[in-house]
Amino acid sequence: MVSNLVHKRGPGRPREFDPDQALDQAVELFWTHGLEGVDVQRIARAVGVTKPSLYRLFGDKSQLFLRAMKRYSETVGVKPYVAFAAEPDLRKAVQALIETAVRTATAEGRPRGCLVACVAAAQAGRHEEIRLAIQRTLATVADIVAHRFEREIESGSLPATPSAQARGRLVVDTLQGLMLRARAGATQKELLDDGQSFVELLLR
Repeated sequence: MVSNLVHKRGPGRPREFDPDQALDQAVELFWTHGLEGVDVQRIARAVGVTKPSLYRLFGDKSQLFLRAMKRYSETVGVKPYVAFAAEPDLRKAVQALIETAVRTATAEGRPRGCLVACVAAAQAGRHEEIRLAIQRTLATVADIVAHRFEREIESGSLPATPSAQARGRLVVDTLQGLMLRARAGATQKELLDDGQSFVELLLR
């Protein structure tokens, strides 16, 4: 995570901006409007710096988007997995994972859906680095969930079939579907109700 303040030169006293703040602005704008719908100048104006300052720090627009994806994963995107890890009971953990993801994706005053599922995925066919970043993100999430399922299988709490890895991927696929539906306008209640049903399917 970037934490150092970067100076913006200008008339009078030099101004400073926090790169993390710039990334947070980039997350909000990319999440709302998509990669193609956001000009870097718009992000620069939101932060109060020059466009060349952002380019010097983050590289081109694609690199800025990749950094925004990482920032999203470290802040907004991590919340469901924190909730998942906090519950000692597997059923409650999966419920917390899905519920937190849905509430995050449908929160008032925030873009709907998920930056990775709803914005980055649309660029996967055109930008190899973005495609690889998505693959890494989804694989990491699936591994986190699968590790928990593996422990439950080893203890005899879950049957060995389907495998822990398959269950982990199924959780990821379920979440991605819910995020896309949130982006398309499904209500929070509808998604929470369906999420509860999906928990039953995932833990059979």
